Amino acid sequence: MSSRIGQANVGLDLREGDAAPLAFVGTQCVTRGELKHRADALMSMLAQHAVQRAMVLSDDPVDILRSIDACNRAGADLYIAHTNLAREHIDEIVKSHAIQAIIGATDTFQAAESTGATPAGRIYMMTSGTTGRPKIATHTLQSLLGRVLASAQYPGNREARWLLTYQPTGFAGVQVILTAALARGAIVTAPQRTPAAFYEAARQAQVTQISGTPTFWRSFLMLASQNEIPLRQITLGGEAADQATLDRLKRKFPQARITHTYASTEAGVVYAVHDGREGFPSAWLEQPNQGTQLRIRDGFLHIKTANSMRGYVTETRQPLLEDGWLVTTDRAEIRGDRVYVLGRDDSTINVGGSKVYPLAVETFLLGLPEVVEARVYGVPNPISGFLVAADVVPAPDQEAAAARTAILTACRERLPGYQVPRILKLVDSIQVGASGKKG
Repeated sequence: MSSRIGQANVGLDLREGDAAPLAFVGTQCVTRGELKHRADALMSMLAQHAVQRAMVLSDDPVDILRSIDACNRAGADLYIAHTNLAREHIDEIVKSHAIQAIIGATDTFQAAESTGATPAGRIYMMTSGTTGRPKIATHTLQSLLGRVLASAQYPGNREARWLLTYQPTGFAGVQVILTAALARGAIVTAPQRTPAAFYEAARQAQVTQISGTPTFWRSFLMLASQNEIPLRQITLGGEAADQATLDRLKRKFPQARITHTYASTEAGVVYAVHDGREGFPSAWLEQPNQGTQLRIRDGFLHIKTANSMRGYVTETRQPLLEDGWLVTTDRAEIRGDRVYVLGRDDSTINVGGSKVYPLAVETFLLGLPEVVEARVYGVPNPISGFLVAADVVPAPDQEAAAARTAILTACRERLPGYQVPRILKLVDSIQVGASGKKG
């Protein structure tokens, strides 16, 4: 009997003895048959302990898949937790949500006081929590699978090999894991989350699909050699895709389809753009596209989709409006026939009363031939409030002093004065967080 997953009776098609690879974790290859065995064993233990709420605390995609499958079949709620969360946050979530099982390298079961809530097979996803306690968004497996099903059926994604670059327990990571599983593909992990380790894992496993942040891709491009990896699908997400990075990817991997997406823990996967241009068509504001409605109100992007969360369970303030629209914190503007996401409102730098969006300045810098990576941020200043600062990784063929002069000259000639970096540092690399985004 095959293991089933999803409220729409969607099959993972897990069968005993199926030797097709599902995940390459280190030197170990886990087959689809082995995943079914582990998921069945976990479901048996959930039933034995009458578990209503479980937490998976593991970066292993096999643990994540067996947790999703077993909890879905058992009707138990599942919390997907980040392994880099502080222990006190994990303990607080376990206690306040009456979690009875923690799934990972070793599964543990414990008694817990009831919260009075009836389990309904919900899946709780956590925001990054990089600044403290994470927000917890309520999803169902159906909402998580909203865009996965279409991706899994796309012919170019069938029986592929997927490099897992995102934080496995984050929304984007779970999307990649589910898509690979439903498309009868295999997930490839790297022993360390470094550009060199990711590239070597992709080369050795001959991966065909990679999803990552634009920040990840810029690091990957610095290492990539022509024809070493048979990529047929490149996806950028987690950050706004800039034109320079899209163009560089097309030149390096001309055989691959290139897609950039907008997605979040709260909204799910909102849209995918395949035309090679940054931003998305402004026509999408007038008519629903890909099952999603979009609008701009007071400069913020609003989204209405069946794949969005059902609300936060940890917050009293909700971004969902009464008519079903979700209010994001992302600023957006229309320029010509495109809509451009400018970045989160809380990242805005106030320079003498003028707003600077770091993403806009980073996009400009990345379009310069002297630059392969950039991070823009604010530095407090007693006169103007803040100054714009930029850390820049120069192109390998650039001499430092000449690159610095060329970058500053271009900024002064082509940017408004308040956007020009007053502090410019040339650095070897830029720190990246667990989510794959610039820290």
